[in-house]
Amino acid sequence: MKTQYQARFRQHILYFMLLAFFPVVTYSQEAGSCAEKLQNAQSLFDRGQVEQVPAMLSECLNNGFNREESLAAYKLIIQVYLFDDKLEMADSSMLAFLKKNPEYQVSPTDHSSFVHLYNTFKVKPIIQISIHLGTNLPFITFINDVSASGEPGKSNYSSKALNLFASLETKFELNKKIEINMEAGYSQLSFTNTEDFLTYSKTNYTETQRRVEIPLSATYNFKSFNKFTPYGRLGFGPEFTLGSSALAVSMGTDLNNPFTITGPAIDRKNSRIVMDLFIQAGGGIRYKTRGGFFLAELRSNFGIFNQTIRGELFNELAARYNYEDDDFHLNSLNFTVGYTHIFYKPSKIEK
Repeated sequence: MKTQYQARFRQHILYFMLLAFFPVVTYSQEAGSCAEKLQNAQSLFDRGQVEQVPAMLSECLNNGFNREESLAAYKLIIQVYLFDDKLEMADSSMLAFLKKNPEYQVSPTDHSSFVHLYNTFKVKPIIQISIHLGTNLPFITFINDVSASGEPGKSNYSSKALNLFASLETKFELNKKIEINMEAGYSQLSFTNTEDFLTYSKTNYTETQRRVEIPLSATYNFKSFNKFTPYGRLGFGPEFTLGSSALAVSMGTDLNNPFTITGPAIDRKNSRIVMDLFIQAGGGIRYKTRGGFFLAELRSNFGIFNQTIRGELFNELAARYNYEDDDFHLNSLNFTVGYTHIFYKPSKIEK
């Protein structure tokens, strides 16, 4: 009985192994079949028996060839149509070839008939879509220093290095050097001001803004080095404040009268301008890949308008935390990495 169960167990194990291995075997046979069809089609073409070649390769073109085999198959089909003087079908096949391989460059091994037909087409990049992801480092420039005491006090501004930035950008090529860019980005900016109030207390004030930035810019591509191309960026645009909140802590500095005053988050949106304008400058480097490029970029936005709107909240901040906003511009240093995909449109050159 034990031997019978062992035999059944081995049969089940063998059955499951065959099920797991069968798809791999099938895939390998199919892949080998397409490779063999390409070899047979080339042999038929070399012997001048070209009629069967397109039908032999069409199914594998849809699914079965790797990239190098697909290139060879398209070239072979195009040469067959040229050989048979089927010029419209040759044009149609070349157009399909360039849609799949818009960045193809002819090589010395390409047949002269293929090269001649290739040169009757143009491939133009119509739009580029970029995704940027990185961080902001805000920095402040001042219009007017203000203190709740009425006398200038010692203050120290600092910023967090990790602030989320993400954007989606469209690029339009004017020529090989210059591109026009439209971008929409989400930006988070957080900064801290530690300020003395006479000799009585010290206030630690941290504010975080969330904004949408919509710059219009131009990029200039410098000389390329292999697959690397450095570029510069210059632009301007508006930013819209989505929200702004702050946390404040006031601490007594007199050892004879120590205290700590804190509270919930303070909504600062009504104390900040709704829209600012900024000038943008920066640069980066891109690395070319098939169909697009990876990029790393450093840029800076310089705000134009005073961020501060004074109102009733200032009295509350001064009374509770001994703090009052300065008049200031909010700027940012931005570092991102990203990827750009290029969309091409191949077309026949009109005579």
